[in-house]
Amino acid sequence: MVDNQLVFKKNEQNDIVTEEYSIVLNDTGIFLTIYSSDVEKSLVSEATIVAQLKKWEITTYNREIILQAIEKADGQSVKVAEIPKPIIKTEPDVRVLVARDRMEASLEVTFPPDSRSLSMDELVEKINKIGVIFGIDLELVKKAHDYPGFSVVFAKAKKPIDGSHAYIKHHVNIENKGRPEELADGSVDFKNLNLFTMVQEGDLLAEKIPATLGMPGMDVLGNEVNAKPGKDIMVPAGKNVQVVDGKLLLAMISGQLLIANNKINVVPVIEIKEDVDVSTGNIEFIGDVIVRGSVQPGFVVKADGNVEIFGTVSGGTVEGRNVIIKMGIQGMHRGHIKAKENVVAKFIENATVYAGTDIIVSDVVLHSRISAGKKVLVEGRRGLIVGGTVMAGEVIRAKVVGTQMATITALEVGVNPMLREEYQQIRGEIKKVNISLEKTQKALSILRSMDQSTMAPDKREMLLKLTKAQFHLVGQSETMRNRMAAIEVEFDGMRDGHIKVSDSIYPGVKVVIGTLVKPISEILKFISLYGEDGEIKIGIFK
Repeated sequence: MVDNQLVFKKNEQNDIVTEEYSIVLNDTGIFLTIYSSDVEKSLVSEATIVAQLKKWEITTYNREIILQAIEKADGQSVKVAEIPKPIIKTEPDVRVLVARDRMEASLEVTFPPDSRSLSMDELVEKINKIGVIFGIDLELVKKAHDYPGFSVVFAKAKKPIDGSHAYIKHHVNIENKGRPEELADGSVDFKNLNLFTMVQEGDLLAEKIPATLGMPGMDVLGNEVNAKPGKDIMVPAGKNVQVVDGKLLLAMISGQLLIANNKINVVPVIEIKEDVDVSTGNIEFIGDVIVRGSVQPGFVVKADGNVEIFGTVSGGTVEGRNVIIKMGIQGMHRGHIKAKENVVAKFIENATVYAGTDIIVSDVVLHSRISAGKKVLVEGRRGLIVGGTVMAGEVIRAKVVGTQMATITALEVGVNPMLREEYQQIRGEIKKVNISLEKTQKALSILRSMDQSTMAPDKREMLLKLTKAQFHLVGQSETMRNRMAAIEVEFDGMRDGHIKVSDSIYPGVKVVIGTLVKPISEILKFISLYGEDGEIKIGIFK
């Protein structure tokens, strides 16, 4: 008996032959022969013949013919049974459904009536023959086998991992932009709003992180599933930004980091479209600053470049290379204006103004302290200087100085005010250094007078430190004295300062040229004041 069907073959293995009988299978049936013997009755019994037939799983036979053959035992072959028809058992139904995208497969096993059994190995082999070879979970296959009629997802593909998109990694913090600076006590400084992000030349601004290809997957049929590569992007280099190695963005200049139109730019100019006040906070920038409005009291604008203000500066502080204030300066006895080169303003009132080169005023200077390295020019419509102190290294020019009320006004030329201030500061520093040097030398003298062979380790260490300090102080003193000598040379070249008044200069005005002093005691017109032969002389305005 085989699993599928009963098969008979006409060969020696199917024939049964003994001395007493034979059972032979041929194409027409099963034949029995009982051989004769010397005894009166055959030794073959019905049970023996039936037992042999059962070995072939033949249960339907002609019993009467068998008994007659045994009775006769004449050696004649008689047909005792037909060849049985093969018994065909039903195959188990194995259904495998593969998803349209081939990313999973389900299994359903059913056993119809008269179905043969199905082993796990056979089931897996059938699954493989259908084509599912990857991602098979044998536990789930067994579940489908053990619970016929239930559909089980038994195989899952390996999904591809799509590539990541290219992106820009910023190396300059832009998250705190517009957030007030937090002070040590936890409060915030609303005058420092961090509205602008400043960078230096050569700074790494951003970096392009390239897209990746991703990792391929595999479907349940064993086919590779391609991953989607990440999307590439352009390097967002804008103005004054250099691209290195196709991915690094470096600042080509110092300035404001500005992201506009999805591009990273470094601009040398900050433009404030309104007043500098609580809405903007203080402005500090390494490039140029343009303020379309005014600078309100207590606020600061500082720039390494030029500062241009379309309105006024009212009690604020402005510093830059060149400072241009189109409306004017209302100092309000607070803040100051300071330029490395020039200051240009319509008027200056109750203010402190410094310029490394020139101060140019188109209207009036009232009750202010202003100083310029070279020239102060007040020559506009009124060209008036009244009150305060005006200092210039070379020339002061104005239309009118002082008033008929003898307002105290000082004009000083011939010495660069900033150099003079530096000179005085250095003199004070030299005094401090000399005092420290004297103390150090006294301490060294005491230590050196001791017996070096018996000196305690701490004294020896102190001797070494004081020796180093002495050399340092001597070097400091020498550097400062050299600077003082250089300033004195510049002073000598400024002794030819001039004050020029194109209209009137009134009593109450004090004129200082170098070391010479002259109070004005009467109204003078169209004059030029200069130093010569140890006195201040009055000449014609030129």
